[in-house]
Amino acid sequence: MLVLAGIVLALASAVFILSPMVRHVQAPLTDGPDLLARLRDLHALKGVTYETLQDVEFDYHAGKISEPDYREMTDRYTKEAIRLVQRIEEIEALLPRSPGQR
Repeated sequence: MLVLAGIVLALASAVFILSPMVRHVQAPLTDGPDLLARLRDLHALKGVTYETLQDVEFDYHAGKISEPDYREMTDRYTKEAIRLVQRIEEIEALLPRSPGQR
């Protein structure tokens, strides 16, 4: 009886392991980084850039930085935010749309 249980267990394990090959099920393969992970990273960077712009604005109005420094930093971080938003839009265009989305 014990031998029969061992044989059944071995056969069940073999069927479980070999069933994807018999059914021709393939694992999804990706080349490169996950687009959704990259999109999350870009959204996080965009949030940091917006916070930095807000901090620069507060520091300027508090008198902590000069006007030339304020202009330079505002221009730099605005360009960075624009670049991030453009990259986010590029990646979102590559993602498949679900039926509920526009």
